[in-house]
Amino acid sequence: MTVFIDGQHAKKRKKIAFKPIYKSAGYDTGFIKQFNQKPIKKSIKKFPGKPVKKPLDKKDEKKGSGFTIPLPSFATLAVIAGTVVITLAALNWEDINNILPEKYIYQPAADSEGEFHAMQYAATGITGILSLPNIEAASAGVFEAEEQPFSQEQDDLIVFEWYQHRVQKGESVSVIAEKYDVSVGAIIASNEIRNARTLQEGALIRIPNIDGIPYQIKNGDSLSKIAASFNVPLEVILDINDIKSDNITAGETIFIPGARMNDIDLRMSLGELFMHPVPSRFVTSSYGMRKDPISGVLSFHTGIDLRANTGTPVVAALDGVISVVSENWLYGKHIIITHPNGYKTLYGHLNSFSVKQGDRVARGRKIGESGNTGYSTGPHLHFSIYDNNGKLINPLDLLR
Repeated sequence: MTVFIDGQHAKKRKKIAFKPIYKSAGYDTGFIKQFNQKPIKKSIKKFPGKPVKKPLDKKDEKKGSGFTIPLPSFATLAVIAGTVVITLAALNWEDINNILPEKYIYQPAADSEGEFHAMQYAATGITGILSLPNIEAASAGVFEAEEQPFSQEQDDLIVFEWYQHRVQKGESVSVIAEKYDVSVGAIIASNEIRNARTLQEGALIRIPNIDGIPYQIKNGDSLSKIAASFNVPLEVILDINDIKSDNITAGETIFIPGARMNDIDLRMSLGELFMHPVPSRFVTSSYGMRKDPISGVLSFHTGIDLRANTGTPVVAALDGVISVVSENWLYGKHIIITHPNGYKTLYGHLNSFSVKQGDRVARGRKIGESGNTGYSTGPHLHFSIYDNNGKLINPLDLLR
């Protein structure tokens, strides 16, 4: 069979059997069907000496054997090519290879584990030691395309250590904290400073390279419980302290990054917590060893005596609960208040009471009046402070 297409004489090509390497979309799919056009019918002319072959019946044709389309002329192809070039130029695509703009280039997803790790540290406020180009992006789960997400190698760079600092003349805790970019509480807690105002020149103190506070493990503690109480991710505590197992021992000290010192303890160390229980701040007898004012024997004075006439209002030095309202030969009429941080204050030689046992009192509330009851040589107020371990401490170290 001979077919004429646009004046061209072509013989039917012999089919070549081959096994495709890849699976095609299939003949029956819409993708292939759109190309399976019916050939244009042309008149069949007979030539002498050449028999005319009959076309195959439809039932003899093999499905998917190929397709035939009319070929456009060279002029038509030239017009189409020119149209394509002009269209691309109008779109301002300089590269005809159709290179996509950079912002559309596929970027692989950041390592979810590394990203989560960075977000954990960002939650503690620790940014100075992170090898991240953009910690704000890390905390939001976003990384710039050209920057690398947090990796295990970067994680290894996070090492907790102590600095040694010798206090210089005129330096205060706040000045030192600003110099090392840590909180005041981090320095106070790390050095167990009871009174920040008594920091002495030449003293050697330790400063953490990460903001946070040390914590001594108590009986019944677990790492997850400690992490929850300080609102610090457990993974961060494990990393900073290089803890490999859940086994912890009471008495051990670990560092809690990003944690803050208890507000009451902090204010106490700064001398901003306890207030004077009477208006006068004049101390008639100090804390410590002294000669007894009555017997003259050297003895230990458990508090301070503040000048106060009989009937002077006595107020609570700190919020708390009245735990004792009593009278004895030593302190006469006296009151003991237990405070939220475990500290206790004693007010002795009172003339009268204004509260009863079990009452909750606020800092500055009147609890009684000063007097001259008990072992006393004249009107005054005896004031003592016990810490959370029941040990006596000098009230002047804590009074504002």
